[in-house]
Formats: sequence, C-alpha cells, structure tokens
Amino acid sequence: MAKKRATKEALLTAAIGLFQKHGFENITIDDICKEIDVTKTAFYYYYKSKDELIRDYFSTDNMLSSEELASILSANDYANQVLRIIETRIRHVTRAGVTLTKELYRIYLKDKVIPLLPEQDGLSDIVTSLIERAQQEGQIKRTSSPKILGNSLCCLSNGIVLKWIMAGGKFDVINENRLLFEALFL
Repeated sequence: MAKKRATKEALLTAAIGLFQKHGFENITIDDICKEIDVTKTAFYYYYKSKDELIRDYFSTDNMLSSEELASILSANDYANQVLRIIETRIRHVTRAGVTLTKELYRIYLKDKVIPLLPEQDGLSDIVTSLIERAQQEGQIKRTSSPKILGNSLCCLSNGIVLKWIMAGGKFDVINENRLLFEALFL
C-alpha cells in the first residue's frame, strides 16, 4: 500500500514540476512517465488523464492538514476562522501559479464543476457552523443564513481568483480577498 501511495505521489510531483517548467499543453503522459521511470500502465492505474491529475493536485485532500485545521479552529474569533479557511483554500489553488490555476479553471469549465464551493468537501459543515457562531457573537453582521453566506463567500473567492488569473497574478490575491471579506461580512 505504501508503495502504491509513493508511486501516485511521485507521478503527481513529477507532473506538476514538468507542467510548471514546460507548460501543461507541452507535456505528455509519456513525458511524466519517463521523468520517474514508470510505465503508462502505471500512470493509468492512478489517473485517467492529465486533467484528473490536475484535479487531484488541487483537491481539498491536499489542501489542509489536520494540524492546520486544528490551529485555525483553536482561535476564539469565528469570523477570522472562516477567513483563514478560505485563505488556505485560495493559497492552495494559487500556489501552483497562474498557468496551472488557469488549467484548473479550464478543467472546471469543461467538466461543469463549480470550484471552491464548500459543499464539495467536508469543510462545508465547519464553515457554516463557524459563520453561525460568528453571527451569534456579533463578529459577522450579515443576517442571511450561514449557508447562503458561506456560498456567497465561495463565489466571492472564486471571482477574486479568476480576476487574479486574468491579471496574470499581478496582485496579492489573499489581501484582496481579506479586503472584500471585511467589506461585505464584518
């Protein structure tokens, strides 16, 4: 089992490195396999396509460790906890750079997947609960339902990431997100 996990991680690491160095479109599955000396059969055992590999790289499973989540949830300011979770998601998505983030959004559009929505992972209930607590403590002034506010926040964050992609990464996406979060929610 450990060897299978190691092979999958090696494929992912090698592919992302090659994509960043040479561009997504310029790298073939053969190139990825050659990089770590595995067969195409091995590649297809773990991934159906380069697109699936990109989705895996950007998945929430690779985004937030248990330790990071525990650190975020240990603070008493619930609104700040919500903001830190969203910022962690944005950092994770944008860490790979504009080109790979653009590929991710291309894949989302092709597959009709809405990115960064909390319903897609286990964070949905956590974010909704934190927003509700923040409202109860007067930290978030908006009175809409916590679920609607959570979805609104995800839409806001997606818009900021798309703006960052279109601007070629020429602004601080985390600061922009924080500024708009504070303007709309606090």
